Amino acid sequence: MSEEITVEKALKLKKPVFIDLRSPSEFLRGSIPGSVNIPLLDDEEREIIGLIYRQDQQKARMKGISFVSPKLPEITGQIGNISHQGTPVLYCWRGGMRSKSLYTLLTGIMDFPIYRLEGGYKSYRRYILERLEEYKLPMPLFVLNGLTGTGKTEILAILENLGCPVLDLEALARHRGSAFGHLGLPRPRYQKDFDGLLWNRLEELKNCAYLLVEGEGKRIGSIHLPDFLYQGILSGKHILLTSSPAKRVERLLKEYTPGTEEEIETVIRAIQSLKKYLGHVKTEQFISLAKEKNFQELVTRLCRTYYDRLYKDSKPENTSFILEVDSSNPKEAALRIKGFIEAEVGNCLASRHH
Repeated sequence: MSEEITVEKALKLKKPVFIDLRSPSEFLRGSIPGSVNIPLLDDEEREIIGLIYRQDQQKARMKGISFVSPKLPEITGQIGNISHQGTPVLYCWRGGMRSKSLYTLLTGIMDFPIYRLEGGYKSYRRYILERLEEYKLPMPLFVLNGLTGTGKTEILAILENLGCPVLDLEALARHRGSAFGHLGLPRPRYQKDFDGLLWNRLEELKNCAYLLVEGEGKRIGSIHLPDFLYQGILSGKHILLTSSPAKRVERLLKEYTPGTEEEIETVIRAIQSLKKYLGHVKTEQFISLAKEKNFQELVTRLCRTYYDRLYKDSKPENTSFILEVDSSNPKEAALRIKGFIEAEVGNCLASRHH
């Protein structure tokens, strides 16, 4: 069975394998999570055809055929192999010539089910934005707060390993949310990919009794949180992690210490981006510390003069916390948080039944 299919139906297929036929740079800027990029045209070929298309559409189509034809045996072979893993669903940008042409060819020669996504990636993107726009959290949020270096991300990971329903927004964004939040991580995700991954994770967790998240602002790096999530974090049940200044510095050095000259340059650029908060004198002092590789002093002073002033929501006078936990021993802290939340949620459920 082969047919064109809506986004909603495609996502409900038993084992869909989305095949993105766009060029590598298009795919990089945003794709359906988990999709495989099998480009009909590379970036250079796509640019050539775009230039011809403005002058003569028919000539552009013929040029496209000349580019794609030699690749067809390899492309059809790749898709044939993918069909053993699940049901192939082809898509391009708007469900236009690229997916339509290959779909027509494959349905004539292949003996396995294959689908083509109506409206292409554009329709998927619209679908995700509409769902996030109208989303209402069906469960309470428990929010981990704490000053930089109190181990929020580490404890979230332990809680997830203990079976708690965790929504790790920084992992989805590939960014830790601060000026230095991209250090040591792969390229931060684009908003389009973040939104798709967020929706997938929300669907996975939709039947849970609660969700655990880290306290975030409206943005994580360049990623914007949807309004329902940001408001949910603000109004959630807040848990405060505390730790000694020495332990916090130790954690941060372990997580962030740059090893190469390139990474040190990245640190210096991050310090320069904070100049309007730090002032000229402190900025120059911190840059000198980075160049001297005196990271212990740099981190200590950054915590004291920048981050501890910034994290207003991690101070008891600004936020009402239902629990305060010393995070010096992350495993013990996670177990205490898990036990507290399960008791809290259990009590809520019991009171509803009464």
